[in-house]
Amino acid sequence: MTLRDDLRSRTWAIAWLLLVLPLAWWTVELVAGGWVPHGDTAVAAVRVHDVFGSHTPLLGMPSTSGQVAEGVHAHHPGPLQFQLLAPLYALTGYAPWALVVGSFLVIAGVLALALAAADVAGGQRGVIAVAVAQAVVLPVAGSQLVTPWNPWVAMVAFTAAVTCGWAVLVGRGGWWPAFIVTVSLAAQSHLAVAPASVVLGVAALGASIVLWRAGRLRMTRGTVVLTALLGVACWAAPLADVATRSPHNLELLLEVAGAGDGAPVLSLMVLTAAGAVLWWLHRRGGGVASGRPSAVVPWLVIATAVLLLSASRAGGGRAAYIAFALPAMLVLLTWPLVGWWSRSRHARTAAYGFAAAVALSLLLVPRPFDRFLGAAADRAAPVVERAREVAQGIDGPVVVRSTGVSAWVDIAPAVYAALVADGREVYFEPRVDGRREDDFRHPRHLDAPHRELIVDSHADRPQPAAEGAVVERVVLPERPDTPALGGDRYVDLVLTPVR
Repeated sequence: MTLRDDLRSRTWAIAWLLLVLPLAWWTVELVAGGWVPHGDTAVAAVRVHDVFGSHTPLLGMPSTSGQVAEGVHAHHPGPLQFQLLAPLYALTGYAPWALVVGSFLVIAGVLALALAAADVAGGQRGVIAVAVAQAVVLPVAGSQLVTPWNPWVAMVAFTAAVTCGWAVLVGRGGWWPAFIVTVSLAAQSHLAVAPASVVLGVAALGASIVLWRAGRLRMTRGTVVLTALLGVACWAAPLADVATRSPHNLELLLEVAGAGDGAPVLSLMVLTAAGAVLWWLHRRGGGVASGRPSAVVPWLVIATAVLLLSASRAGGGRAAYIAFALPAMLVLLTWPLVGWWSRSRHARTAAYGFAAAVALSLLLVPRPFDRFLGAAADRAAPVVERAREVAQGIDGPVVVRSTGVSAWVDIAPAVYAALVADGREVYFEPRVDGRREDDFRHPRHLDAPHRELIVDSHADRPQPAAEGAVVERVVLPERPDTPALGGDRYVDLVLTPVR
């Protein structure tokens, strides 16, 4: 069977539809509610905007690595997420809704690959195991899963990389192109899953060689060429960074990796446990290169071991980020559970019960990301609308500065992302220090006469405005369950005279 034949199976399509329905509903809900990029998603919006410009991003989002290694400000490895979102964003004239719809399409497409590959590798049992593991995330992430926040796409792409690699391990070499794209998207989008993604790529290559030499891997020359071309296309931008910049991002990432506070005893325990499990599975004929559906177990043991090792080396509270790999790791639990369930006399009852539990959780369980990030978007929207009105009379460049906690974290990025989308010449100060890819927009590079738009959030006492400045006050929507950061209730937009 070819990859096209694999995609025609109904089992994975039904599971995909059930998972995508809430995503589609949340997409409509956010678009209808006037969602605007803010905070990290505003930073991402500027990067997506720049893909077709003269400063196309070569790297991913700026990271907070400076909190682990002082003075070392690395980026997440690559801009593949920005590149996937850029066409629709550009075609719509940089409308905010295009970022949500584009993110939905990316997530839905990657989920389709994940489930179709699970169907190929593990049949109905594989599809259910992956679908159940992914369904656990829906009530937690909520509608924010379809916003352009890089951890979300990394999470879903990592699950897809695991399942596409699993399909390769059972001898379906036609899945290599899907594997190289999904593993690249996962590795580039977030540092938390990048090491595990790289190791899985190396492990898949090694297992493929073993299977091919044994005559158990079906892979045409065209598939090899396509995989190579896709790999080059996915990694061209990060490789260009390595070739043209000094220090390049890879050097910075290696420096960050060596600067974590570490836990040597825990690392040794993880290595010992993983090695023992892999040896035991190999002795029983269930190794990574066994060609059996059960190869998913050692495959996930490798991934989980690398994730835990990464967490043991992380500093500054970064260990919690491996939670974004949770759906993939959960397959280690759901695979045997679904095997047991399928042999049970009450299999159908259990299936209906799980589906009902997920549906009820989507309706009843409070979703923390929805509450906090949704409130931030609601607060940013009226400020963005007023800032656009204030900026209508500006000719020439404008510098956006922030004062106050809410302004610095969420609202000022929302303002400068909107002005960039409007085609204005915008300069702004970053939320993280160090060299960044959008450094060309730093105010220190601006010598021409310009005006400043100060975004000042406060509880009740605004900063004194400069003489001759225009001040517009916006009352932030109140959300008693999620008060604004710093207790801010107002935002003053202060437009200074030409400087």
